[in-house]
Amino acid sequence: MELMDRLRDAITDYIQENGVEYRRLLVSRTFYTKLEKEAEEHDVPIDLPNLEIKDNVDYDFKLLP
Repeated sequence: MELMDRLRDAITDYIQENGVEYRRLLVSRTFYTKLEKEAEEHDVPIDLPNLEIKDNVDYDFKLLP
């Protein structure tokens, strides 16, 4: 679960550095598609609050205040 772990670590780091949870999670359509596939393979749900899927962006994901 490489992608899920990467995202979880980024969320944890964000909370530790900022002292608050993110308000918006922007995810590229490409990253989300891969994340969906990975979640399906491991039979786990994708339960991420404030998730926004974006097209035509040059990042995998961004956490915003």
